[in-house]
Amino acid sequence: MEAFGTGGITHLDMIMLDYPGPSDACIRGQWRAFEEMQSAGLVRSLAVSNFRPAQLDVVCATKKAARPVVNQLPLCVGYHDSGVIAANARRGVHVQAWSPLGNGRLTRLSRDAADAKELCSEIGRRHGKTGFQVALRWLTQAGASFTVEASSAEHFRDDVSLFDFELSVEEMAALERINKQPELEGSVTGPNA
Repeated sequence: MEAFGTGGITHLDMIMLDYPGPSDACIRGQWRAFEEMQSAGLVRSLAVSNFRPAQLDVVCATKKAARPVVNQLPLCVGYHDSGVIAANARRGVHVQAWSPLGNGRLTRLSRDAADAKELCSEIGRRHGKTGFQVALRWLTQAGASFTVEASSAEHFRDDVSLFDFELSVEEMAALERINKQPELEGSVTGPNA
């Protein structure tokens, strides 16, 4: 915590625990350290990354425990756990997608990229948008936010120009059908998460 003094930093808006520890005891210890930083006024909000629902439950086990405000997860239209946004919301945690464009593939696996790109582009043409904008709009309509790496001001403008259209129920369902994660990995959230 003394390192904050370097550069005149007095506090952080948010700090994120990236990857949970290997055991419940380790996760609790990591989280206690974050709570101490928050209690000391060094950080305003706490977040996690790559936490499954059961791991979130370890963090939120007591009523007095500080809750993470964000869980940053790998999430893109062509590869995601369909129940993960709702499972996090039930715990009061907002999901933020990292790699929301699947490194430009719109999915995790190269072999599935053509189908994902084709459907997103087709839907995009109906709305005057790119396939990437459709993929990001799908995320926001599903209840998540995202972080992207824009290589230019134009790409950044494109990435945030997605609130002037809405995907229909049918389009959202079609996009859900290109999701390959359940058949390849199964759900980590399950019906009771």
